Amino acid sequence: MAGNRDLKFVSYKNEQEWQSGITSQIVHELEEEAKLSDTQTLVVPGGTTPGPIFEVLSKSKLDWSNIVVIPSDERCVPSNTPRSNYYLLKQTLLKNRAAKAQAISLYNEQWESSDFQTVNQKISSNLPLSVCVLGMGEDLHTASLFPNSPDLVTAISLDSPHITKVSVPNQPEERITLSLRVLQEAKHIHVIFKGLAKKQNLLASYKATDPREAPILYFASKATFHYVD
Repeated sequence: MAGNRDLKFVSYKNEQEWQSGITSQIVHELEEEAKLSDTQTLVVPGGTTPGPIFEVLSKSKLDWSNIVVIPSDERCVPSNTPRSNYYLLKQTLLKNRAAKAQAISLYNEQWESSDFQTVNQKISSNLPLSVCVLGMGEDLHTASLFPNSPDLVTAISLDSPHITKVSVPNQPEERITLSLRVLQEAKHIHVIFKGLAKKQNLLASYKATDPREAPILYFASKATFHYVD
């Protein structure tokens, strides 16, 4: 373990240790939450980085029938395409033992505005989040909280809805993200990432950058950051 001031930063020797260490932590926390509540909520990131972790997690002996899985964010694309985070979750996590889990999709191309409100209500009934796993980009965005998004102010507002639609410059699709408030209030928060460039950007910006310019910093005081080269 390595530290930078009060940033909780855990480095792993290799990807296998990174995968097993993160998986063990998630399983332990969900088991502990099961002692306190009939239902547990697990928020997970999209992209390909967490895939190997999800493969292992999907086989864990949790009571998946009591676990609700929610993507941290979603692209506004058909849910049967690889650019959909929900599609990736079905391929990597929502199978094996975890096939019994409930899952909330943040987007469906057939939805109307009323359906958006329905998803907000579903999220509301599953708060606070039990375990929140976040990814991180080289620009230090997380979920769809991007530093250059014109909608970031709305997504980080204390009175924002539980999910909000955002646009990102130079990105082909709009996105839907869980709001900062929902993510921050999770009982357990983990940030998982790989690559030296991301590590350097994180440590260089920590306590020296306005979080609006590096949104991952909104989680610096509560999250555990899990890193491997």
